[in-house]
Amino acid sequence: MNVLFAAAEVAPLIKTGGLADVVGALPAALRRAGHDVRVVMPYFRELRERGIPVEGPIAASFVTIGERQEELRVWRLAGSETPVYLLDIPAAFERSAIYGEGDDDRRFILFARGVLALMQHLREVEQWQVTVVHSHDWHAALIANYLKTYLAYTFGHMATVFTIHNLAYQGQRSTKTLALAGLTEGGLPEDSMGPGIAGTFNFMARGILFNDVVTTVSPTYAQEIMTSEYGERLDGLLRAKRDRVAGILNGIDREVFDPSTDAHLAATFDVDDIAGKAVCKAALQAEFGLPVAPDRPLLGIVSRLVEQKGLDLLDQVIPWILQRTDAQLVVLGSGNAHLQFVMQQHARAHPQRIAVRIGFDAALAQRIYAGSDAFLMPSRFEPCGLGQMIALRYGSVPIVRATGGLNDTVREGFDGNGFRFHPYEAKHFADAIARALQVYRDPESWALLRARGMREDNSWDQAAQQYGGVYDWAVKLARR
Repeated sequence: MNVLFAAAEVAPLIKTGGLADVVGALPAALRRAGHDVRVVMPYFRELRERGIPVEGPIAASFVTIGERQEELRVWRLAGSETPVYLLDIPAAFERSAIYGEGDDDRRFILFARGVLALMQHLREVEQWQVTVVHSHDWHAALIANYLKTYLAYTFGHMATVFTIHNLAYQGQRSTKTLALAGLTEGGLPEDSMGPGIAGTFNFMARGILFNDVVTTVSPTYAQEIMTSEYGERLDGLLRAKRDRVAGILNGIDREVFDPSTDAHLAATFDVDDIAGKAVCKAALQAEFGLPVAPDRPLLGIVSRLVEQKGLDLLDQVIPWILQRTDAQLVVLGSGNAHLQFVMQQHARAHPQRIAVRIGFDAALAQRIYAGSDAFLMPSRFEPCGLGQMIALRYGSVPIVRATGGLNDTVREGFDGNGFRFHPYEAKHFADAIARALQVYRDPESWALLRARGMREDNSWDQAAQQYGGVYDWAVKLARR
């Protein structure tokens, strides 16, 4: 099929989170499966300043926002095997911020309208007819709203798929956004969605409502978001669309994340020749200023430092780790200022046991995966999570809370590949770490556990096959 991906970020061009990793890797896997997949994203000022190679402009037009029209030019990324179109809308994207602006509603209305203009160009000029529009998160949610309402005649029975990467971020605005988007004729369907949603304009809610099929990034998260605990006030809407919701587990790029070829590591290794992992551990301890101690367990974390990721739980467990174990801990991440300060305080108080780096460094992240013995992900909720899959690939045994994609990828017990805990409580997190360290003290058992995880296939090719089925499903629904 001809599939157009629409998203606000695409790795490695622009990345603020896991959304970019998905949109950067899944199209290539779908193309290997035989689909003609292309990608469209905003042409942020950062891309221009970095000198990203582009061709064009290949098209120019104007897009409507409220009573104004704004300039649109379309560029194509040069040298990319997957075609990537960059929507150059200065009114929306000629600024330093990716998200978090006061007029984000205006910016991403313009993005949605720009995608529609691109689709017309591809059809009329390049004779490439989109079969399925696959939109990602709230930034692209209005595309289906337009296609299924006042542009239904223009585009016909266009199949649409919408992927929720994180339901917590919804693009909720006041009702003034309705007129800005030019959608007043359809009224406010949000008014029927209950407290917290009624009386607002909600991009995410409209993505769920108007798309033929809604997917999430793991089977467990697809079920969790239909409950009041995880549904972020949209659980009623999701339950109403239950028969059009599917959970497909994300994958990882096994060429990028490959300890046998990773140039960032002090030594390479694989499941059949693990010797290099000990070299990576010693190098990581030295890099973080910790005692180089091959027999002491080294725990790693690469994460946004926010409560969603369970950093508040880690804060509660660190005293237990210090008092009851001999483990070392390395942390890489940034986020909440208070949690950054708390982690740095632990490191200053216990420099022989804990080391913290604030910020994000992709190369260092891969050295942490390779050098750590175990990898901690105590998330309050986790739609999918990629860290645990990368950790498995690099022989770092994951210790996770059983939620979302962590529940789908990490198993404990017979034929297990890691350790899990369920209630979001410090004592249960500590118990999971204790179980892991007990196995660590038995080198033969630990080696078997580690090897089992390293042999697992969490590649994008499996997800691509499932998405092919979703596209077939969406086309059938659109033609009803």
